[in-house]
Amino acid sequence: MNLKTKLILFLGLVCFLYTCTKEDFEGPSIDNLYGNFEITEPLTLTNDNPSFASNEQVGFHCALNKPVEWKIAIQGLTTNATREIIGFSNLIDSNTVVWNGGPTQVPFFSEEACSIELTFENEIDTLRDTITIASAKTYENGIWFEDFEDGLPSDGLVYYNTDGGGMTFSVANDDALLGSSYFKMGGRVNWDWALGSLDIPLNIANVSQASDDLYINIGMLSDLDDVHTGQFINILISEETDTPFNDNLDNNASDLFESSMEVYKMKVPIDWNGWQLKSFRYSDFEPRDPNNPDIVFDMNPNNIRAIRIACQACPSSSGNPICPENFGKDVRTDIDHIIFTANSALLDQ
Repeated sequence: MNLKTKLILFLGLVCFLYTCTKEDFEGPSIDNLYGNFEITEPLTLTNDNPSFASNEQVGFHCALNKPVEWKIAIQGLTTNATREIIGFSNLIDSNTVVWNGGPTQVPFFSEEACSIELTFENEIDTLRDTITIASAKTYENGIWFEDFEDGLPSDGLVYYNTDGGGMTFSVANDDALLGSSYFKMGGRVNWDWALGSLDIPLNIANVSQASDDLYINIGMLSDLDDVHTGQFINILISEETDTPFNDNLDNNASDLFESSMEVYKMKVPIDWNGWQLKSFRYSDFEPRDPNNPDIVFDMNPNNIRAIRIACQACPSSSGNPICPENFGKDVRTDIDHIIFTANSALLDQ
C-alpha cells in the first residue's frame, strides 16, 4: 500500500471518528421531550380592555420548557361566544399569537367580560385570565355588503311562488344575526323545488383580487323545529356584461341568470339550528351550465354583476313525492349580512 493510499484512509478514519463523537445535535433534547412539563414564564396578555372596533388586538405570551400542544379558549360571559387558538410550541409569542375579537362561529362577542383559559395536552396545568371588551369588532369592512337595516337593497328584486303557503320573502326585525333586520326567506311549496329568490345588483369592478382570494360571506338561519329535510340555498353569481340587471320589467327577477349567460353556482344545505355565518371562496363556485359551448367560463371577479340567493327544498306532493315526509312542513332559510371580503373569510379577518 503506497503512502498516498494510507493518507486517504487515515483522513477518512479521522472524519468518521469526528462524526461519531460530535456533541452537537438538532432538535429538542431527550430531557426536554420526556422530562417533567414546566411553565417557565406565566400567561400574560398585552391588552385586557381591547377596543376591537378600533382594530386593537390581544396578544398572548407564555413560555414552556418543552414543545407541547396548547389551546387558548376565549368565552364571552354574556353572549357565550367562543374562540379557540391552538398551537404546538414551547413559546406562545404575543407578536404572533393574537386575537382580533372575532368568534370561531356565531354568536358574536359584544361589549362584555370574557374568560381566558390556556390548557396543555396531557397536562393538568390550566392558566386563567379575564379581559373586558371595550368595544366589539364590527363586520362591515368588506368590498360590498348588505345588512337589510334600511329595508330591501336598492334595486333588489324579490320573487316567490304566490301559490305557496306561509311565504315569508320580506325583511323582518325579530331575530337578526347582526343589527336589527334580516331577510326572512321561506314558506311551503309542496309540489316544486323552487320557493323564491332575492336578486341584488353588484358593482365590484374595482376589486383587485383573483377568484381564489375573493370570499362571499352570508349569515344563514335554519330552524330544526319540525325541520323540512332537503332544504337548501342556491347562491348564483352572474358575470353577464351586456344585459341590464332588470331588462324585463314584467317579471320580479333579474334577467342576468339565463342559461345562455356566464353564471356560477354554490348549493348550501340548510340543516343546522339557528344562525351560522357561512363563507365561500369564489373559485369554489361551479359553472351553472358547464356544457353550453357558447359560454366562456373565465371567472373574473371584476365582471360580477349580480347575486341571486334562492330558497329551494325537496318537494313532497302526491304528484311529485320525492320527499313525502316534508308534506305540509315550512321551509326556513333566512339570510343576513351578505358581505364580500378580500383574501380571507370574514371571521378570519
